[in-house]
Amino acid sequence: MSGYGADECRKCKKGRPKWLVTYADMVTLLLCFFIMMLAFANTDAAKFKEVLGSVKDAFGVQRDVFELGKEGGMELPIKLESSPTKTEMQKQRLVNLLQTAVKEEGLEKNVLIALHRRGVNMEITELAGNAMFEPGGTEILAESRRLLLKLIPIMHDTVYKITVEGHTDNIPVRSPLYPSNWELSSARAGSVVRFLIQAGNLDPRRFSAVGHADTHPLRENDTPENRARNRRVSIVYEVF
Repeated sequence: MSGYGADECRKCKKGRPKWLVTYADMVTLLLCFFIMMLAFANTDAAKFKEVLGSVKDAFGVQRDVFELGKEGGMELPIKLESSPTKTEMQKQRLVNLLQTAVKEEGLEKNVLIALHRRGVNMEITELAGNAMFEPGGTEILAESRRLLLKLIPIMHDTVYKITVEGHTDNIPVRSPLYPSNWELSSARAGSVVRFLIQAGNLDPRRFSAVGHADTHPLRENDTPENRARNRRVSIVYEVF
């Protein structure tokens, strides 16, 4: 059995140990990884966008911008600025046209115009004693007829489907023709649809009439003024 004496030692090979090279590579890679993570975390989006634009100009990259999720889209590191969609612009244009028609008739207090989940909603109410129909009836009164006539050119200028909804207050109707507010509200909505189609020679396939009775009030039915606000007709332009 061979061995080494007290004054003898094993001869070591010259150079660094082989394991040190692998270790150094690993440490260097880890350092690079954390430097990259830090750099991404502190990216100035504005400067990055500016640099990206310069690179695109220099290399002649096409200027078309694709959004993630669309056909042909690519993932971008910068969030694109949002802009109004075509549908939103159509809704706003329609709101402006309706507001102009209402203002010309001086009925701003009686007509509420607002964006709706289905498009644009126009609420014609009986506020300030200006009734739209005869009490308990479906005949459209003169002032409301003038407003509806103002809407016909707008309806001709658009192709949207239109739903007319009738609403009442919570006082039960007393009429042999209409057993309840359901029949009355439906008949009033139908009366408006019939008037618009006949007066404007409009396509009846664009229209529908719905009665809601007192199930969709704007206000509590606790005062004469609030009940007048709830007695109304809604004209919904379906803009999608």
